[in-house]
Order: sequence, then C-alpha cells, then structure tokens
Amino acid sequence: MKRLYGVIGFPVSHSLSPLFQQAAFDSVGLDAAYVPFEIPPERLEEALEAMSLFGVQGFNVTLPHKESVYRWVSSRDPVAERAKSVNAVVLKGSSWHGTNTDVPGFRSVFDLFLKRTGKTIPENPLVFGAGGSGRSVVLALLESGVTRLTIANRSLERAEHLRGELQWIRPESVINVAGLSVLEEEDAAFDYVINTLSRNAFGEDFPPLSNINVQSVLGMMDLSYRPDGGATPFLAHGIDRGIPVEDGLPMLLEQGAMSFEVWTSRPAPRKAMSAAIEKRLGRPVLWR
Repeated sequence: MKRLYGVIGFPVSHSLSPLFQQAAFDSVGLDAAYVPFEIPPERLEEALEAMSLFGVQGFNVTLPHKESVYRWVSSRDPVAERAKSVNAVVLKGSSWHGTNTDVPGFRSVFDLFLKRTGKTIPENPLVFGAGGSGRSVVLALLESGVTRLTIANRSLERAEHLRGELQWIRPESVINVAGLSVLEEEDAAFDYVINTLSRNAFGEDFPPLSNINVQSVLGMMDLSYRPDGGATPFLAHGIDRGIPVEDGLPMLLEQGAMSFEVWTSRPAPRKAMSAAIEKRLGRPVLWR
C-alpha cells in the first residue's frame, strides 16, 4: 500500500516541496506519495484530526500553522520544545510526534552563507518576523553564539514575547526588538538581515528596509522563495545595492532532507532532491 506524506499551509500551492520530496521517494524506491494540503487556519484542527483517516504517515508544516501544530502534537523533540514551533510531523504508533528541522536546516545553510561572505558568526543580525520561522532563526542564531541581534515585527508585543521566551538560551546576549516601521537608530548598522515573513508580506516592495543602513550589511537571506527561482522583493532590494543574497531554496531543501530522514530513518538522497529543483528552475541551487 502506498504511503502518504504531504505539506500543510495556507497558501501552499506554490510550494516546491512536493516536487523534490517525490523525487526523493522515487530515487530510493519507496512506494510513497507527497501531496500539498492547503488548509485555512479556521479549519486546521479538523484537518489535522483527519490526517490519520487519510492514512498520512508524516507531513511538513509551513506558514501559518507551525505554532498551532506545536500545540496539537502529542510529543515533540527537544529542538521543537525550545523553538515552540513544529515544521515536520511523523506518526509514531497511533500518536503524532512533532519535530523542528527548521532550526538545524537554517543553521546549516546560514553557516555556508556566512563563509561566502567572509564571516563565521554575525555580530549584529536583524531578523524580520516573530512567528514560527522567526523563532527558529532566532534560536539558531543564539545557539550558534550570537551575542547581539534585533527582532523586527509588525506586532511589537509579539516580538517582545519571543525575546522573553528565548532570552534564557543565551542570557548574556542582547536581544533588541523593534516595530517594522521604526527601527531604533543605534540598532540600524546590521551586518546580516534575515527575513522570515511571507513572500507577499509587502507586495512588490519591502518598506521596512528603508530604515536600514545598507552600507553595513554583508548579506541578506530570505526564508521565502519564488517558485520560478527569481528574486523576492526583499532580496531584490539587496541585489540592487550589490549585497550578497540567498533565498529560501537551500534551507527548504535542507529542512526537507532532514524531514525525509525523520519519516524514513534513512539518509536523504540530497542529490536527487536538488536535481529536481534545478531541473524545474533551470539553474543550480547552492547547497551542501
């Protein structure tokens, strides 16, 4: 009987996960299918309860459901517990177990990006967003040794809540918070800017970047990506100014590979996964 896996989100029709995850299953000879489930927030609970009825063995979670699924699963791994966010779920017996492959996935890809730009640890990064993906990024930065960072979010209260929840990871680190429209003057000289907001958060522009001193920025990374491989509005801002950029495709692949390993207990066929994306986009994706 074919095993069923998938990804839940809203929206999710743009996701490239089904493309490379199906390529992964096919390359190792697993009789499995990976499909997208577009689920609006108001129907999430009933959709999750139906997963077992559909015979789903595991699934990924993307915006805006990562924190809600964290609360829904029966058990979680230590990384998910620290991040309070789940992006991969696996059926264990009759219970759902939540994991977080965003944190190690981001850290792996960001470390490579840092090397490309001549650094090992950021000195003062800025993170846009305080949702599930923002939590994972901030957690990864703190665990990698960052001693100063800023969280900028539309809701200042939510950014402050995230700071309160993660400050214990590295008590000596300075975590600043700011609204998207107003960034404090003394915190404007960031060396890396990381966007965890949705690709369409600001349409075809990204006004919050107008407050950033771009001359101090060594690199910009967007966890979002365009399914045609083009630059997101966030990254277009950096490209226009000659700043090194990276979109979310390498992280998408790495967290997806880690999810595959959680579901199957076997090494992910990373070459097959990246080849599927590169064939679709007609260009290489920088990955390990």
